[in-house]
Amino acid sequence: MKITKVISYQNSWINLQQNHKEELNDILQTIPDFFNIYNNRDKNKFTPPRQIWNDKLSDKGWSINNEPFYSDYGQRIFFGNLGPIKNHISAYITFGHSDFLNRWLFQQTVFAAKYQISEIPILIVPVEEFSRRMDDRSALRLTLEMCFRQIQVITPLTHPYPFLILGFNDQEDLFEPEIIELEIDPSIDDKNIVIDRSIEFPSEYYQAGLNILNYFGTYLREQYPDEDAKVKIEQNGKIVRLIIETIDGEKEIIEKALEEYQLVVSGQKLPAEITSNQKLILELNSELRIAKYRIETQQDIIQVQKGQIENLFSIISNGLTAKPTINIEVSPIINLSQTNINHDISSALSSLNEFKELLPNISPEYTEIQELETSLFEIEKEQNPEVVKKSSAMQKFKKIFESFEEGKSEISKAVKSVEGGIDLIRSLAGKYNKIAEWCGLPQVPSIFTK
Repeated sequence: MKITKVISYQNSWINLQQNHKEELNDILQTIPDFFNIYNNRDKNKFTPPRQIWNDKLSDKGWSINNEPFYSDYGQRIFFGNLGPIKNHISAYITFGHSDFLNRWLFQQTVFAAKYQISEIPILIVPVEEFSRRMDDRSALRLTLEMCFRQIQVITPLTHPYPFLILGFNDQEDLFEPEIIELEIDPSIDDKNIVIDRSIEFPSEYYQAGLNILNYFGTYLREQYPDEDAKVKIEQNGKIVRLIIETIDGEKEIIEKALEEYQLVVSGQKLPAEITSNQKLILELNSELRIAKYRIETQQDIIQVQKGQIENLFSIISNGLTAKPTINIEVSPIINLSQTNINHDISSALSSLNEFKELLPNISPEYTEIQELETSLFEIEKEQNPEVVKKSSAMQKFKKIFESFEEGKSEISKAVKSVEGGIDLIRSLAGKYNKIAEWCGLPQVPSIFTK
């Protein structure tokens, strides 16, 4: 097993070779060890590939942080897709859906830099030639070549942070790996970029979502008139990028404005709660109404289903929070008094993230799981069973299993298409039943938890 192709950004491959030889050697040694265990595992006992990878690197001194972490604004930050970490190098191996790259690149690598977790985030995937020979359909979901095709259409990149994508093959090769060094957009001054967001919208949400993002420039000028900032929107297919530059490169006010805007879009706050500017309050309310109207007028064309207006705001909210605020040290606080139920909720959130890797991020089912995550975040620290019982999170949670039981949803198809998928849904059902029993709700059928 050998690395045969590399996608590098901001000279990350050279940096890794020159300054992190130990970590590179650990990765190179762990890849064949991982596949040796993966290929010879007990097929009757499901072990997530992520767990195998984490365990092998843990044996080499890499750290794994499974505890929930919250920003100063109370936003739950998920670091799981960075993988184990050693000396500011993180490495994650995935057989995830082809859409996973967008999430990893524009969310996880940003978390790595903003929270000073990883100097070089590394994603490890098979090359296409190898994935075609693997006896595992999930390996066909994301390959290095797929990654390159997705990234190539948006190069030169305005992305401000380094990253590496390593492609492995089981064929011995006498030659050095093929290195693809991605080009940086010369028109962008990295020092002045303070915001760089990427959101992929389903077709039915595209125009309404684009307009809401466009309005952020107006909000910034009205709310913070002394801030000299340039707001730029880039469109590439269904992907919309929001780029904000300032003359002095100061981030704090821009980040604060984006946090406020996200709270309004997500429905967590009313416009009047974040500003006293009456003109801005009226305009914000108007923009939200227009967004709803744009979706409602498309019903005859795209057959908008119940709840999709809320889904749009959830997509934008999650996209805007993909890059948290700066200057926050990574020092997660573990609450030793946390109950087992809170631990089960946290564990369920990690499992849901694995489900997201199986689904395209423009599917209604992906949005459904994302909404469930958001709802579970709200009760993750809750100690009152009545509050949990009456929460929308538990209703949405149970709906996942009802959808799976019907057998026609993308969730059901994705779970059944990959090895271990059934075990994953059963594991998640077991966590649901523990929470349901604690708060007095009916449990899902035992067929899910066998």
